[in-house]
Parts: sequence; structure tokens; C-alpha cells
Amino acid sequence: MNVKDDPFYEIETILMQLRQQAKTRQRFPQEVWNTIIRLAQAHSIQDVSLRLNISPAYLKRKIKESHEISSLNFREISSPVQACSNMVYVELSSDSGLKAKIQGHPSCLNFLSALFGR
Repeated sequence: MNVKDDPFYEIETILMQLRQQAKTRQRFPQEVWNTIIRLAQAHSIQDVSLRLNISPAYLKRKIKESHEISSLNFREISSPVQACSNMVYVELSSDSGLKAKIQGHPSCLNFLSALFGR
């Protein structure tokens, strides 16, 4: 297999460099974990763990943490303005502080599926 075709090559190189530095040997930056988690979604956790020398249990925990961080919560709110029968008000917020507000005609809800990939 060509090195350029190997999806693990780049992250293996980065991990090798990080493991040699005392400052990052114990704790990898979040961007590195995001890449590792994307690999684990495309390949098995066992393959990723073995190839990158990461405990499978620890990798599973990091994947679970990343899902908890990125999950959205639904919260019903009351509108300060008298709601019209043909208006929709939606507020989304994540645990990480990301917020989105949607206000408009009920047809604006059709765009939510495209926004969230469903």
C-alpha cells in the first residue's frame, strides 16, 4: 500500500512526535483526538487502537465523551412576542455553548433535516 493511501500514516506520524515531547506525551490536543475518532468511525476500534497504540477502552471513552460534547439538547421556551398561529420558534443549544434560534413560518422546519444531515 502506498503511504499516501494509508489513512493512518499522518496521525501515526503526529502521535510519534507528540509522544516524544514531555509536554504532550500524556495529553493529546483535541484536534488529534477528533482525527482519531473519525478514523474509529471509518475503521474498527480494535484496528485503530492497535495501529495507534491506544487502549481500546480509553478510545471508547474518548468517543463517548466526544458524543456527549456534541449532543444537542431540546428545550421548550416561551416566546416574548405573542405567537401567531403560522409562526414557529425553535432554540437549539449544545453543552459546549453553541446556540441556534429559528423563527419563522413552519416551512422553515424543512431545512432542519438538511442542517443536521437527516
